[in-house]
Amino acid sequence: MLQNYVIFVIMAYIKNVLFCFIFLLVSQTMWASHIVGGEFEMEYKGDFQYTLRMLLYFDVLNGNAGARDDQVLVSIFRKRDDVLVTNISIPFFSVSRVDYFQPSCSNGEVVTDKIIYSIDHYFSPDIYNDPEGYYMVWQRCCRNYTITNVYSNEPPNGLHAGQTFYLEFPPVVTPDG
Repeated sequence: MLQNYVIFVIMAYIKNVLFCFIFLLVSQTMWASHIVGGEFEMEYKGDFQYTLRMLLYFDVLNGNAGARDDQVLVSIFRKRDDVLVTNISIPFFSVSRVDYFQPSCSNGEVVTDKIIYSIDHYFSPDIYNDPEGYYMVWQRCCRNYTITNVYSNEPPNGLHAGQTFYLEFPPVVTPDG
């Protein structure tokens, strides 16, 4: 009788350990769909100072809040030969809820936040003077998997759609040139 009880306790312990192991294994491989869309903005402030903004539209209902970044790393390349000029870390600036004005979009099944990353940056005319200009890029996984016109499987299985933001800009020039 005691032997059966000991075996029962050991089996229960093994089941609990196995359950915890499987849970940890699965939780380490989960991915979240969260990106709905976004864009770059580059605003001239004077004296080669620009405000760089990245707007990211985030799926509140289907996204994982842990997928929100404290900063984004944007890469700037020269268009002529695709050489990396620099990377700029743009910090989180603000978040606000997107209002939907079309009744078919505002039924509560779609809830989106606009996340803004922003920084003021000096673009030296000694560096950003190539006549063909420059482009900045940011990439991130994972697009919202509920979007019906973008084919994607949830990672790590098969194809998964990410998002790439891209902005071209001309060389900066001195006021007299």
